Amino acid sequence: MTDVSFLYGSDQVRVKIPERNFLGLLDAKPVKGVTNPSKTVSEAILNPIDSPKLSEIAKPGHSAAIVVDDHTRGLPCHLLINPLVEQLQEAGVKEKDITIIFGTGTHRATTLEEQQNLLCDVSCRDHQVVVHSCDAKDLVHIGTTSYGTEVEINRRFYDADLHLLTGDIGYHYYAGFGGGRKSVLPAVSGRATINKNHGMLTDEKASTGNLEGNPIHLDMTEAAKLARTDFIVNFVRNTHKEIVAAYAGDLEQAFLKGAKFADSLGRVEIKEKADIVITSSGYPKDINLYQGTKAMVHALGAVREGGVLIALLECREGIGNQVFEEWAHQYPSFDELSHQIQTNFIMGGHKIFYMAQGAKRVHQYLISNLDPQELEQFYYVTPFKSVESALDAAFDQVGHDSTVWAMPHGTDVLPST
Repeated sequence: MTDVSFLYGSDQVRVKIPERNFLGLLDAKPVKGVTNPSKTVSEAILNPIDSPKLSEIAKPGHSAAIVVDDHTRGLPCHLLINPLVEQLQEAGVKEKDITIIFGTGTHRATTLEEQQNLLCDVSCRDHQVVVHSCDAKDLVHIGTTSYGTEVEINRRFYDADLHLLTGDIGYHYYAGFGGGRKSVLPAVSGRATINKNHGMLTDEKASTGNLEGNPIHLDMTEAAKLARTDFIVNFVRNTHKEIVAAYAGDLEQAFLKGAKFADSLGRVEIKEKADIVITSSGYPKDINLYQGTKAMVHALGAVREGGVLIALLECREGIGNQVFEEWAHQYPSFDELSHQIQTNFIMGGHKIFYMAQGAKRVHQYLISNLDPQELEQFYYVTPFKSVESALDAAFDQVGHDSTVWAMPHGTDVLPST
């Protein structure tokens, strides 16, 4: 037997896989985290890509808005904010004129405790903190993209003299990669803006790890330009959530360079798809089913047609999105969901669409804290209490000589044949 450790919430679950069935681990390249993350980020800011230095962009008396990721990403915001604030202050920007905006997109509001945990030792104590709401009444319309997206953004972000974006770069299953322009759309955009953009996810080029001709990515980039983005700071992390590289400067070029590096770490070439793939993502990426489906979508690329995908997703906060839940109940077939996505897209509905799409190809098994009866009836999965029972059932389903890939960091890895 081969022991493999999988993430489940904040815990780890060890799974015994028969050696005769085990094809191996699908994991990102093992790159060590940098020894001094703050120094790495500072050096990136001081040596920007295709951009003047931040100290040259900022002027005395300027106000600045810094967008940071919300609670669903678990990003150590202080590592990005502290060196940014230092550069802003050197240029004459006062602490009281700096606003930190949690870019929640359509997610729930970040709680005060979560804000404190994410910001932790931010050195700027006189800053203002804002949690974005995509349904706010004072959103500002800033223009229309070539894709017809009416762009509305957070007023506090719009009103600032300087517009700064932070975050991490990793795979995203229809934007290609997270990071860069996503800190405007969806992070600080209005609900209608987000829905219009994400409604293009059925386009074949709107896929994980692809930016070439990807309409969602290109539309997001146009929106971030309309928002007058001045400077970005992004980093890439390994599967242990350690920073391995930082990129700063131009909205497009810094992001593209970071995405290329992230892809070099996470894309895994496989010679064959397996009969069974076991995947997980861990907290906060499995905080709810809405977030956890990302690992499932990635893992599908390693499962043969008619095979079994086993996902360990704790989902401590339940389903995680009202529209996701409503669509699961209202549109009980793939064809109905596909029609709704193309004609009446609402952010959240795409998650159940992906689950239905996966179920057309493979059998989907899920270990979680969610109600088993509801999962089986509405979410295109077969629930199990343990990964051992799920694996036994998978062998019964596709044969006891079946091959198995293990993919314990599902959101960080992109299998490619």
